[in-house]
Amino acid sequence: MRIALAAVFAGTLAGCGDAVSDSDTQFVTAAMPAQFEALRMYGAVPVRDGSIGLSAHSPARLQQGCEAVVRSVKGDFRESVVLDSESAEYFELDVSRTPDGWSVTSDGLAAPSDNSVGLRTQFMNCVAAIKDKLRAQPETVQ
Repeated sequence: MRIALAAVFAGTLAGCGDAVSDSDTQFVTAAMPAQFEALRMYGAVPVRDGSIGLSAHSPARLQQGCEAVVRSVKGDFRESVVLDSESAEYFELDVSRTPDGWSVTSDGLAAPSDNSVGLRTQFMNCVAAIKDKLRAQPETVQ
């Protein structure tokens, strides 16, 4: 009986982790830049530099991490950014180019579609931040 319950519980968690709505998937795929091969959004722990005001005992709020695989003449490379946020919310999303278009999934336990506006806003913030970083370093893309 315990094995059956564990199997059901594990299956439920896996199902929750992949809950990206069709409308969010369409939004993400329509907004993916042509030079991106993949984009990953994840929770990132803020760096503690020992500054006054940062307590070693206070809980760290996760920030939004973003990493893209970018296509260039020199070959594919990874570019990443970490976004500061007023809210403690972050999203986990994996987007990758496939022969048929794009695959959009989430490995997180919390379904990103619970907050479509937040997901879409952070997705666009990630894309914009990475594109800004690439524009600031044009030799990387050439």
